[in-house]
Amino acid sequence: MSESPEPSVEQAVVTIYCTQCGQAMRVAPEHVSSTVACPHCQTPLAPWRVVGAPPPQPAAPPPPPVYAYGPTYGVSSRHRVVAGVLGILLGPLGAHRFYLGYIGIGILQIVLTFMTGGIAGLWGFIEGILCLAGQMRDVDDLPLRE
Repeated sequence: MSESPEPSVEQAVVTIYCTQCGQAMRVAPEHVSSTVACPHCQTPLAPWRVVGAPPPQPAAPPPPPVYAYGPTYGVSSRHRVVAGVLGILLGPLGAHRFYLGYIGIGILQIVLTFMTGGIAGLWGFIEGILCLAGQMRDVDDLPLRE
C-alpha cells in the first residue's frame, strides 16, 4: 500500500502582516479566517484586515503650498499703496523703508530727521510719492504689487 504524502509545513502556511507593527506572521490557512493575535505586539487582528497583503505604506507628504506672489512670479508681496501712504504720513521715520525691507535706510532716515530738525523728513515724503507712482521696488528688487 502506498501512503499519500502529507502536505509539507511550508505549503500549509499563509503569510500575513500585522496592521499595528507591520511584522510578517505565518499562519495556518484555517486560522486566517478567524481573529489572530500578532506574536510581536499582541494586537488582535480581524481577518478582513490581514489576509494576503503587506501593510499599507504611509501616504506621501502633501506638497508645500504655492503662493501667487514672490520671486518666482516677479511681483512683490508688498503693496504699492501701503508703502506710499506710509512714506507720505510717516516718511520722516522711514516707515515705508521698513515696510519694503530696507531696515538700514529706514534707520538712517530716522537719524537724519532728528539731526536736521525734521528737514530730512522731506526725503521720506518724496519717496512716498514715488511709491504711489510705482517707481520704487522692494528689498528683493521686485516691483510693488498694485
